Amino acid sequence: MYGKAKLPAAYIWVPPILTVTSTHIEYWDTITKTTAKMSARLRFARPLVPDSSWSLRKLYANGKVIYDGTSGYRQKGLNFRFYDGRSTQGRDPTMVAEEGETNVCAHRGYIDLVVSNFDIVGLGAPPVFEAEIIQDGVAAVDVDSFQTFYADTINTFAAVDWDSSSFYGFSDSSSMIRRFSIGFLRELYAIEINGLGRAYTSIAENLFRYIPEIDRLLAVGSTPGFLGGAWPILLDPVSGTSVAEAVDAMFHIGLGQSVNASVSLMIGGTGILMASSFHIGYVSIYTFTADSITRMSISGASWDARGRPECLAPGEIRDGDADIWICAGNSLWRNTVNTSGLTTIVTEHATFVDAPVYAVWHDDDVIVWTDNLEVIRIDGVTGAVVWTVAVPYQIPAASLRSLSPPDSNRLDDEFFIQGTLLYYFTNLDTGLTRTIAKASEVSAWRHVFDGVTNTVVTTDNFAVPQRRLFDASGDGTQRQLSDFLEALMAAGGFDPAEIQTINIDDVIDGAVIDMTAGVRDIARAICEPYSIAIFERAGQIIFKRAFTGDAFVVDAVISSAGDIVDNP
Repeated sequence: MYGKAKLPAAYIWVPPILTVTSTHIEYWDTITKTTAKMSARLRFARPLVPDSSWSLRKLYANGKVIYDGTSGYRQKGLNFRFYDGRSTQGRDPTMVAEEGETNVCAHRGYIDLVVSNFDIVGLGAPPVFEAEIIQDGVAAVDVDSFQTFYADTINTFAAVDWDSSSFYGFSDSSSMIRRFSIGFLRELYAIEINGLGRAYTSIAENLFRYIPEIDRLLAVGSTPGFLGGAWPILLDPVSGTSVAEAVDAMFHIGLGQSVNASVSLMIGGTGILMASSFHIGYVSIYTFTADSITRMSISGASWDARGRPECLAPGEIRDGDADIWICAGNSLWRNTVNTSGLTTIVTEHATFVDAPVYAVWHDDDVIVWTDNLEVIRIDGVTGAVVWTVAVPYQIPAASLRSLSPPDSNRLDDEFFIQGTLLYYFTNLDTGLTRTIAKASEVSAWRHVFDGVTNTVVTTDNFAVPQRRLFDASGDGTQRQLSDFLEALMAAGGFDPAEIQTINIDDVIDGAVIDMTAGVRDIARAICEPYSIAIFERAGQIIFKRAFTGDAFVVDAVISSAGDIVDNP
């Protein structure tokens, strides 16, 4: 394959189909739903140019678009990894988990796609996959501003609803909850908060979450003065109504407390909110449902002398409890909390020379960033160091971050952070970091990252929100026919120095060819309709078209001595 094309896929690996049964209550009936999940390795083509870069523009299942790289659209529940065949690409994690690492080959030399646990009933049984694939068609970053109803800035991190590809934000100046479509880059509606039980003056910028399981926004309101404090609030995202407000403040009243780090998660039908304070370092734990929120505990100062938590990251969630990973002092702590909001165990999982400042749970391990320009992978069971890698950026203390809390992001295999001049992507499997230069902006705006679609939503206190779409696939540029002919012959074993094109200025979109036919036969079939001659001269393969027309005739003659004609 060369340039760009739309190709059907061939199934080359399919593990056993997984049957998933779930039940739920609708009124007085128990509804049982059974779905069939299938994974597959799909092969599209072999790149004509070795180690060339390719991007997936669109993916189809039975003719329906299920992924669009130009806009970031991805059908709900669709998970896949795209491989363009470069020599640096390794094994696919889905295949490794199923077959074992020693039984899986790397994705090198072929354009492959591995789709994981897709619904074969919804997409087809099994569907015919097709893909639009483009060579060198990736834009480093596409920055677009959202169209808004109001000029008020968004003062919180984006609270993203991943299923609907939308996010909520809050504007302090107008006291409005505002909803935006990420795909369509426009504001959908704005509604003023109402029904509050206290005279809050602001909403905490770093604790604003959408909880899809109960369709609620979780926020923290602050009140000023000697008896002021911070209280969690549950908001209806459609009406703006305050559904529930905690009776007990997050931290001790009257101490000027603010949220330093926080995490929210669901254990079955019960929500857990844990937050640490900037001043003195208290930690509070709340439980919440769709219509209530209650404080279950509050710690002593500096989290009971362990240190002020700088990051709270969700870990494994089980039927009755969940792990929360905490960066405090010079240690990584494992805090297990149950559905009653009670901490059942706290253990020091690992210690560091430099203080840990941020962590994420990834493939049963914990990836930790310290305050000394390094990222460390910690075994989730033993606490042993798996690897340590230097990174070209420093994650600041929680109170100074533009980086959103771990549970606000949706990570896949990369972690994202932006500095003043560069975007950084750190691979969670290797610790290696790639960078993309910023075009004009020179600030690290408040941002939330979606690793599934490579999308970043930024909000700040001075401008409208923006979407940054990374590795976005464009339409692909047309290519010189002469470049294709040179690449074709090189793929057939000819040295580039042995190939020459003369007077060929035609352009093409792309080409899909059967290499088993032989490059000479392919070249002959391509050149004939263009009236391009093919011949050998002095050890070179020459592709030549004569200029014609009145006085512009240049050379239409093949030498009678030494030229071997292939396509006269």
